[in-house]
Amino acid sequence: MNKKIRRLIVGGTTALAILGSLSIQPAFAYVAPVNGSYVMRLVSPLPGGTNSINLTADAKGSWDQYYGKGLNAIAMYADVKGDVSLTYKYTNAAGAAITNTTVYLVVNKRASCSKTTFSTTMGTNYPGSNRPNTSAIVRDWCGDQPQMGAGETAIIGRTDSFGKATFTMKNWNISGEQYPAAINKLNQYSKGIDCGDDTMCLQTTLAPSMQAHPSDSAERGEDKDLLFLHFVNPKLTAVVPSQKVKAGTSKVITFKLTNLAGALVKGSTVTFESFGEGDDVEQWSEISDANGKVATTVKAPKGTLGLQVIRAKVYGANKGTDAKIYWIK
Repeated sequence: MNKKIRRLIVGGTTALAILGSLSIQPAFAYVAPVNGSYVMRLVSPLPGGTNSINLTADAKGSWDQYYGKGLNAIAMYADVKGDVSLTYKYTNAAGAAITNTTVYLVVNKRASCSKTTFSTTMGTNYPGSNRPNTSAIVRDWCGDQPQMGAGETAIIGRTDSFGKATFTMKNWNISGEQYPAAINKLNQYSKGIDCGDDTMCLQTTLAPSMQAHPSDSAERGEDKDLLFLHFVNPKLTAVVPSQKVKAGTSKVITFKLTNLAGALVKGSTVTFESFGEGDDVEQWSEISDANGKVATTVKAPKGTLGLQVIRAKVYGANKGTDAKIYWIK
């Protein structure tokens, strides 16, 4: 099982049952999943080989036992501080659409350790008392602290005449994961550390359901698309990655930010560091402008020779992007 992007997907009740069984028998017996009475599939964005990572094989013979036999496990990316819109289709086991019915999308699923926070204009069902208002979706505390009932929030939807329901929310995390090398490949996370404890990882676990907070037995009757949605920082690119500059002069170094759709990102804070030759940068941080750009100025006294590296980081990010300046006579 790939533990890097999810942790303890099973609910707290199941966890307690496991602990209880361990005290009286040497191992917990795997229970094969069964066909569900309901089928719930993500139809927009439609998962595929170019926009998602299929993790269903990781579930086989492991935590798939806590869901219906038709479980699909999918990872996708979204922009940190961006808007999210997900449409699911709800049908019965025979494929007939479940129409004009109240349905749910469980966000920050219980025991997932999801650190993501959101707001939504839709109705919500939340068992705790530690959120500022009914539009807020707080993080999951993974069951390690009571946190006044903190765990999962269910967004309330209603299917249309085709059995489809759309759920919307806005992410409010300050900083996300590094921008992925490809949107159909997983980011690299810290070795041996679960996502909930890893500063390199930021995801929410999302599960459609016929119930606001389904029990383990109820969830075994649901064949669904379980989504691990990872929130990433904008892509940060040096406008000129490497250049030669005459010592004794100054140079403006510019970076641009783009989101997953390739659009320029306004209003993100970027910090700068300097390594090597030359003077320190004049601007230590800057907020991206309407063109998605930030800039800082470098200079070096006459006679300076060698390499200076300017490293730009989206605020809160673990990794940055370098621009290289070679000071010459």
